[in-house]
Amino acid sequence: MTRGDGRAAFWFLLPYLTLFAVFLVGPLAYGFWISLHDWHVLGKEVPFVGFDNYAAALGDDLFHIALARTAYFVLLTVPAGNALSLLVAVGLNQRYRATTLFKVCFYVPVVLSIAVTAILWRWLLSSESGLINHYLGTRVQWLGSPTWAMPSLALMTLWWGLGGNMLVYLAALRNVPKEQLEAASLDGASPWRRFWAVTWPSIGPATLFCLIMSVIASSQVFGQTFILTNGGPADSTLTVVLYMYRQGFGMYQLGYASAVAYLLFFLVLALSAVQIRLMARTLKNR
Repeated sequence: MTRGDGRAAFWFLLPYLTLFAVFLVGPLAYGFWISLHDWHVLGKEVPFVGFDNYAAALGDDLFHIALARTAYFVLLTVPAGNALSLLVAVGLNQRYRATTLFKVCFYVPVVLSIAVTAILWRWLLSSESGLINHYLGTRVQWLGSPTWAMPSLALMTLWWGLGGNMLVYLAALRNVPKEQLEAASLDGASPWRRFWAVTWPSIGPATLFCLIMSVIASSQVFGQTFILTNGGPADSTLTVVLYMYRQGFGMYQLGYASAVAYLLFFLVLALSAVQIRLMARTLKNR
């Protein structure tokens, strides 16, 4: 590659790099700067307070509750969501009639907005006229009970996001070496053994991608809790992003809300790093 080629590449990349800096790097840096100030919307001054906002958030019991509720939601949705997506992908990877129709049916919820999805599930989960209670023959307060509210939101999220990871897994399954599968079959390996010894290591990168993206998405859950429960009942569905929203747009404490956002960012970054390390070690030992 000559120097002229490098200059040409730079000029081609310049529009994207400019947009990247203006709309991503710039706001991220500015948000971190805001988090270091006592920034109130109605305040005339914005004094620099350093990391006091971070210390205040870490010492806030309500933030601890929001963090625990978010972790609970992640545990409810990430393992089950990825397992279901992989199971559906394995089923759709077979050559059956109407496979394309089923792919479309599983993917349609992904393209729905969270507002439409939440309104639909509010009707399904209604304790008075909801279809779920109707077919179960019960009168459970799905969204009004501290015990069932978060699992209900998790169930809705599983239905809503299953199709996205399904496509990723399906693409990975199509790239599994057929020669290795045929060789394992000739050696007398059972379908489960073929999946565990051949398919699973081959789709490792796709699995890692889906897990990381699922953790990131579940950690930032907001629309479901805001529309359906608004954090209730009794803060049982109060998540970190909803807590941040209340502090920033309800209490107008933008500095504190920015600090909460960056605490969540660093936490998700650490979880992603742990996932990458564990998955790399698992695949290495296979």
